[in-house]
Amino acid sequence: MFLEKAKKLFASASLFSILLGLSSCGIWTDFTTYFNTYYNAKTLFDQVEEEIMKQKKDIFAFREDLQAASQYGGRTTTQYGIQPTTPVDGSQSGNRQTGVQQNANQFVNQPTAPQLSGTLNENLKKVVEKCSKILQYEKNSSYFSDALFITGKALYYQQEYARAQRKFTELAGLGKTKYSSENKLWLAKTDLQLHDFDEGLKLIDEVKTESLDEGNDALFNDASITKISFLIFREENNAAIEECKDYLNKSKDDEICALVSYQMGRIYQLLNDSENAFQAFSSVSKYSPTVDIDFKSRFESAKLLKSLKKIDESETAFNDLQYLGKFKNYLDQVLIELGQIYVEQNRINSAIDIFRDVDTTYRQFPTSGIAETRLGEIYRKKLGLYDSAYTYYSRAAISMAPREDKTEAGNQVANFNRYFTFKEEEKDLEKKIEYKKNPELFVRDSVDYEIAYRQYMDDVKKMGETQTTDPNAINQQKFDISFLEQQYKQQQLVLFRNPKKGVIPTPSQLIALGKYKKPENIKLTTDSLSTKLATSLYGLASLFYSELDRSDSAYFYFKKILNDYPDKPIKVQTMYALGTYYETHNDTVKADSIFKYIYNNFEKDPLRNAAAQKLGLVKKEENNSITKKEEDPAEKFYDAAEQLYYSKKYVEAIDSFRTIYKNFPKSSFAPKSVYYIGLIYENNLKMYDSAATAYGMLAKEFAKSPLVGSVIAKITEYNNEKERIRREEENKQKELEAKQKEKEVKSTDLNKTIVNQQPQAETIKDEKVVKRTFLKDPVQKQDTIKVPSQDSLKAKTDTTKLKRVIK
Repeated sequence: MFLEKAKKLFASASLFSILLGLSSCGIWTDFTTYFNTYYNAKTLFDQVEEEIMKQKKDIFAFREDLQAASQYGGRTTTQYGIQPTTPVDGSQSGNRQTGVQQNANQFVNQPTAPQLSGTLNENLKKVVEKCSKILQYEKNSSYFSDALFITGKALYYQQEYARAQRKFTELAGLGKTKYSSENKLWLAKTDLQLHDFDEGLKLIDEVKTESLDEGNDALFNDASITKISFLIFREENNAAIEECKDYLNKSKDDEICALVSYQMGRIYQLLNDSENAFQAFSSVSKYSPTVDIDFKSRFESAKLLKSLKKIDESETAFNDLQYLGKFKNYLDQVLIELGQIYVEQNRINSAIDIFRDVDTTYRQFPTSGIAETRLGEIYRKKLGLYDSAYTYYSRAAISMAPREDKTEAGNQVANFNRYFTFKEEEKDLEKKIEYKKNPELFVRDSVDYEIAYRQYMDDVKKMGETQTTDPNAINQQKFDISFLEQQYKQQQLVLFRNPKKGVIPTPSQLIALGKYKKPENIKLTTDSLSTKLATSLYGLASLFYSELDRSDSAYFYFKKILNDYPDKPIKVQTMYALGTYYETHNDTVKADSIFKYIYNNFEKDPLRNAAAQKLGLVKKEENNSITKKEEDPAEKFYDAAEQLYYSKKYVEAIDSFRTIYKNFPKSSFAPKSVYYIGLIYENNLKMYDSAATAYGMLAKEFAKSPLVGSVIAKITEYNNEKERIRREEENKQKELEAKQKEKEVKSTDLNKTIVNQQPQAETIKDEKVVKRTFLKDPVQKQDTIKVPSQDSLKAKTDTTKLKRVIK
């Protein structure tokens, strides 16, 4: 007992002595700050920063959308925030990305800073609040510099660049601290974000020198990557390559050297320098690449061999990748490239087999959609089987393929819809012209259709009979025939989506499929019908020529129009198109002959001037498109608009960006400006309809811009939501109409029952009084009821009568 009391007394005395010592030494302030404020702020900030690094997809993106994804799913090292993927075999080595994918080269020109989630933003605000208490009340604390540095970084991540710059500048003014070199780098980053490029680059070079002298490899890596990223963002690609080379000469970090060498290869690709790109990718193996970077460098090298016309070597390289076990998680990508090589070697059956294999095996991955797009191309270009091409393009358009493939598939679906429309119109107009020439044919076809339609309705009713136990229900029209028709049509569509070989649909089934329509004998003259047909054929020919890449088919229809319909208004356009066809096929004699004929014989036609330009009689308008970034007059306006955005002057920023779009539509800053407009409406002003309009304009007018990939999913989601709301409203309206109709039917039946149960009632003219006895009790009473005529019953609602009967 005594021993225990002695121990407790000693412990209490020791703690008191320590606390007294801390107080007397001036360290108590640091102690309380650490445990009450700084510790919590630092812990929270470390968690947020770790999450930001996890979300980061490309360490070479100067300003990156954290929600973007790479072309095949973004497989790279987690050390720099680029996520690995889930292997095909289902093992847990990472998470493979899905959704709308980005172009592989979209690391250039990211116009926005990271779009952090609401939780991350809120936590960063809490960090700033906690640190502000230290900065305000604990100036004597040794954690003052820590709080300043954390606050600056938190504000930077929140895109509060001006405020971040003030914190980093204040920290620099404290003199030498443990953060001096790192703080200088972050100050350089804010300078670059605030467009003080000279000062930012100067500070980065100082940090690189200091970090090398101090042996601080991590800081040297960060500074070098920041500068490379900035130069890529500014499209100063040659300078970025020199910076990459400088890093490779000075760095001892083999893993980062592999990453930089790979990045250098991608920059060379932007410059269309395939030879140097190939050398850069090949040199990655000299270092210590991660599995992901090792695969990507080999993959790009193999692709470059193909672009360098070394097809056999490329095939060998891809086959090597296919059978290397460590790359089994990337097999789908390799198979896609092998299939494309087979196409170029005209090994069509082998290509079809390999693409079908990818399509079925990797259904939940982007490469399935890519394979569907490639199959669509084969059936369209190589085999001319448009039905099959349309099927694969339709599937690719709603797949998880990269944006470029989905856009291409969507465009081809639209082209084939136009093709099928033109072909249907051609067939329909030709039939109507035939009816005009031979009326007996119209009568015969009408009779045949009537027979087929009766069989069609019988088939619909038979299907309905299988859905009820009452065999008379269909004939008594207790089933909604229109609903049964829809079911029957859907049944036939499913049946003939992939029809068995040799199965031919009956006339009834053709009606359900929409391929057999009732003959029409319209009042238009034969001449008017011929004019419409010639115009339709011209649209079909133009589609073949400009969209479907079938110039031979286009030539056929151009000649058909000129031979069969030479006096129609579409003649001049057809002749000009035919001249262009000859021109592209290097038959200048025939082309010039046609252009001269147009110029000499159609003085008032707008195409006369175009023909004159073809003949060199009129100078073409000068091309005002901007090709060089340094000559782009929109840049200074763009910088000013961006400053307004970072100053949170959103309305003024929108006006400035809109001015750039209107005044400089051909500038590379035009799509960026439209993107910014949508971004402000979405994230800052919460005006989602306006944001969708801006994103839609970006996708429509700047379809080739890499920025479209970051908004296409938003546009799709917005349109789907609008369509869902529209369908809900439509269904509600249909339900209301159905309930009203049911109520009216019930009311009519009830009134008929009343009339039938009135044997003593004497029907008089409309609105006459009829007397009837109701035995409500032993005492007889007489009620007087107005019985309207049958016509009146049909014309009026039965709500009042129904209420009376119920009472």
